[in-house]
Amino acid sequence: MFFSAREQRTRSAFTLIELLVVIAIIAILIALLLPAVQQAREAARRTQCKNNMKQIGLAMHNYMSTWAESIPNAGGTLSGYPNDHSPLAKLLPYADQANLQNLVDFNIQMGHPALGDLPVSMHEVAKTVVPMFLCPSDPAPAVNHIPTYPAGTVYAGTNYAMNQSSGIQIPDPGQVHPMRTGDGLCWVGANLKMRDITDGTTNTIAFAESTRGNGTRTSNTEPITNPLLYRRMVSSDVYTGSQTDWDSGRLTTWLRGTVPEGPVMNGYYTPNSDTADAINGSSKLTAARSYHTGGANVVLCDGSVRFVGDSIDVNLYRGLWTRGGGEVIGEF
Repeated sequence: MFFSAREQRTRSAFTLIELLVVIAIIAILIALLLPAVQQAREAARRTQCKNNMKQIGLAMHNYMSTWAESIPNAGGTLSGYPNDHSPLAKLLPYADQANLQNLVDFNIQMGHPALGDLPVSMHEVAKTVVPMFLCPSDPAPAVNHIPTYPAGTVYAGTNYAMNQSSGIQIPDPGQVHPMRTGDGLCWVGANLKMRDITDGTTNTIAFAESTRGNGTRTSNTEPITNPLLYRRMVSSDVYTGSQTDWDSGRLTTWLRGTVPEGPVMNGYYTPNSDTADAINGSSKLTAARSYHTGGANVVLCDGSVRFVGDSIDVNLYRGLWTRGGGEVIGEF
């Protein structure tokens, strides 16, 4: 059978129905592939976060090898406000950041953050972003001005904070302040060595991951409920005080150890707890938090990195934050 040229031209074209079917198939394929692509990207970001923490663990061990097994602390005591260079600041030369550390004068008195600006010579250091200190899954800005600080200094943040305590040192709420001795590893003037970790290095957290804020603060009347971004400012002590504001200054500086925004934390709340962290001054109750599904990464004192699930038993979890609590730590 022979067809005319007109019939052949007509039969070679797509009908509207055929075109719609093709578009629908493509849309379905995209809908199926997009979650897989997003999951692959998040898996890569989670792996990078784990690698960052592994490097921090290695830097800590190199620091201890250099300083007679001493564990980095949150600063030294001076007259007036402590010279609170954070443990991350002390790890810089052991994390391929020697040039940045050369800009840090550890003899400069940095002063109370709410009463005066940083010395001008520290401004460049304070705002320098260290990629290894940031989790790539966290969408918060890497650099912020903290609203409660004088206007002159901009700070670069971090997602990794060192263990001050388990957070269960009631009846003294002041013990969760980074200037006070904790049952963990890091506070101002801490002088611990590896031998002091009697619970064992595989059973004690050195650093934990948590999320950064965006540097803002808003009234308690605002219905903000995202604990990944905000924390509760409370009156009186952090355990019983009533909430006054929402604060998003969490981990917005890697440089300073004792300030409310600095990289020193405790294990009072389990990972990604629905209860927002609490702060009163520099005293705080915190949780390891992340944008990874199901938990957050921690560095143990032996340098290994573990992913701790959201559903971990609270007593087991807090036991991981004590250096010598005598807890029996099972699988986690």
